[in-house]
Amino acid sequence: MQKNSSKNIQNKKVFITGASSGIGLALCERYLKEGWKVIGLARDISKIPNSTKDNKNFEFIKTDLSNFETSRSIIDDVFKKNKDINTFILNAGIYTPDSFNNFNFRNAEKTFSTNVLSIYLILELVNLNFDFNSNLTLAIMSSTAGYKGLPRSVLYGPSKAALINLAESIKSENHENLNIKLICPGFVETPATRVNDFKMPYLMSANKAASIIFDKIYKKGFEITFPFPFNSIMKFGKILPYKLYFKFTKKKFSKK
Repeated sequence: MQKNSSKNIQNKKVFITGASSGIGLALCERYLKEGWKVIGLARDISKIPNSTKDNKNFEFIKTDLSNFETSRSIIDDVFKKNKDINTFILNAGIYTPDSFNNFNFRNAEKTFSTNVLSIYLILELVNLNFDFNSNLTLAIMSSTAGYKGLPRSVLYGPSKAALINLAESIKSENHENLNIKLICPGFVETPATRVNDFKMPYLMSANKAASIIFDKIYKKGFEITFPFPFNSIMKFGKILPYKLYFKFTKKKFSKK
């Protein structure tokens, strides 16, 4: 079992997807601050601040994860050259606030390609290149939106629900030396959430989210979820009768 503090980790090298903005960028900056070597994967390096790009411990990898053939080749090469990676944070994702009456299949295909299938692609490459008996940390970024259906989330919510189930499935296989973490944030200030036209309860900064994740990722436990009490409210929603749950979502997620 992996020890409970990042200070005890011998090879401090982390692989983070979705590294150009939001929680992904904030995690890159936090790990760099803690003295780690960071491999950040994203589509656009121009979004990353110079202070991060110019850090000698930061390596940027450019790819669009929805392009599976290209990404497979690029990531496989990265893994072969960096056998000392200790931590994988699979954070990349897109958010399109579509509702039932305005979504289209193209958006659905892009959402599931990026949010779900790209995760499977990376997991396959981790399996091929790394030994799970060497105390690896594998974190999958889902969302409290995956707990249960929400308004204007006919694409994003189901994709995140799939990741919750995926992380639970991996954890249930009892890989003794694999520190598997499911991360389920609530509303975080990111370019994605800025498009929402409703009041976002308990909205927090990406830096705060990254701090919580870093502080908990090497400790005991399976799920990292925040902020309180929003995460508890959403978990409670999972056991509410549907009639009450739909009243709750109508009240909490009405437009501004």
